[in-house]
Amino acid sequence: MYKPFIVFLMVSIWLNKPVLAQSNPDQIFDHAIHTVLVHPIGNPKGIPVIGLNEGSPLLISFDDFKASYQNYYYSIELMNENWESVPLSPFDYTRGFSQNKITNFSISSIAIQPYYHYELSLPNENCRPTKSGNYIIKVFKDGNLNELVFTSRFYVTEGTANVFATVQEPFDGAISQTHQKVQVNVDVKKINYFQPGSLIIQVIQNTRYQDAIKVKEPSFIRGNNVEYNSERDLIFPAGKEFRWLDLQSLRLQTDRIFKFENVDQGTKVILKPDLSRANTAYYTFKDLNGSFVISNTESLQSENQNDYAMVQFTYIPEDGIPYMGETLYLSGALTGNNLNKESAMQFNAKKGLYEKSLLLKQGYYSYQYILRNQNTPQPMQDFMETEGDHWETENNYTILVYYTQAGAQYPSLVGFSTINSKQQW
Repeated sequence: MYKPFIVFLMVSIWLNKPVLAQSNPDQIFDHAIHTVLVHPIGNPKGIPVIGLNEGSPLLISFDDFKASYQNYYYSIELMNENWESVPLSPFDYTRGFSQNKITNFSISSIAIQPYYHYELSLPNENCRPTKSGNYIIKVFKDGNLNELVFTSRFYVTEGTANVFATVQEPFDGAISQTHQKVQVNVDVKKINYFQPGSLIIQVIQNTRYQDAIKVKEPSFIRGNNVEYNSERDLIFPAGKEFRWLDLQSLRLQTDRIFKFENVDQGTKVILKPDLSRANTAYYTFKDLNGSFVISNTESLQSENQNDYAMVQFTYIPEDGIPYMGETLYLSGALTGNNLNKESAMQFNAKKGLYEKSLLLKQGYYSYQYILRNQNTPQPMQDFMETEGDHWETENNYTILVYYTQAGAQYPSLVGFSTINSKQQW
């Protein structure tokens, strides 16, 4: 009786809160492009956010396996809260040029896999967003927008609203030890002619953009403070600390690596099999919360000297039996934070296990396994079978506050904050 009650409760909570539209702003259209990174300079684990008039710029970088110079350009585009195009001219939200050439590149050396490494910073003297909101950067060939190479999200905030948030234990005893609740307070006194119905918040757990929760209705409004403190809205499965993979050396067999194999294209890394952690005791350790860092242990220049390896992940289900009607996903930034066919594990009936191979650049990676029903997905149960859920788990939460002025065609991003469940402020 107890478990069905919990399942019913969690489904009810999830169905009562809206989730982001499925438009995906992070896509690679050229199979030769790898390791697309967009993050604040000096903070490779950071959410790609910049202030409208201040703050650290973003570093955008990627590797091209064509290994010859390509004539790449970039532009930025303003999007609405569902990552759909806004009907405005680029000159309405960009200072500088609508298209700019990428001129900073280097050629790989030492690495077996040849590639060209490209990078740029944003904003810069040729391109600066002039409005806050959701943006994508578009990289394309030869100045032709029809030859898109990839798109990637970033955010521009104007800082009009101050955001304060805490992570709490849910009041409901059925999920109090397995889930986390985010309470958000938004100070709106700097927003002129504030209208409560025009404010929307989104909360992202770690870097799981696809499962960001969007809430329109606040719990309370007290003067200039808008509070979101419902027991059903901002509830997230806590999971466990992330699994890890140390790929900083392709010679040193670190803890998670079973063996290396030399292949024609370079190195194949076979990892030790993963098992369910649902019934194992919780313990805390420092992790990357689903992110990864490109680095090495050999004092090389990571950008153009790190090599690539084909990494084989395996997951053994209980008794070697596949999950019926459910899909097992390899989740984290290493699969683009997407739950799709590219991140889905494939069941090998002969071996009685799930498999997935990814081509990864040397670095330190973190990941989890998510199990979802194919017909009736229940994100509140993502880790129930694979990782287990513990209230004490350390997670990052990003809060984005949007406000749509009267007559505006898109929402402005008026507030932003990132908090940690164990280091709150």
